Amino acid sequence: MNRKLKKHAEQELRQRQELLALFDTEQGERVLQYLERRFETDLPVFQGRAGTYDALDAMRRDAHREVFLVIRRLMELTRNEDSQPNNPNHNDDTE
Repeated sequence: MNRKLKKHAEQELRQRQELLALFDTEQGERVLQYLERRFETDLPVFQGRAGTYDALDAMRRDAHREVFLVIRRLMELTRNEDSQPNNPNHNDDTE
């Protein structure tokens, strides 16, 4: 892997680890849940009767949902990476 690509990958990993450290706590999870409720990310993007949908409202809902999907996915990826034994960041309590 060339140096620039390796540096970028290391930076991405650090950012994902910071995200996980922030939100993978009891308080962080409560904040995520509050924001997901606040922005109603569990509701369908299109609200109202068929044929009367507000396209701008749907775009807004979709954008809100995307933010939380990205955060949750990055947290999941980082957890999986950290649990891999060949990962230098792997914490094995049995050692």
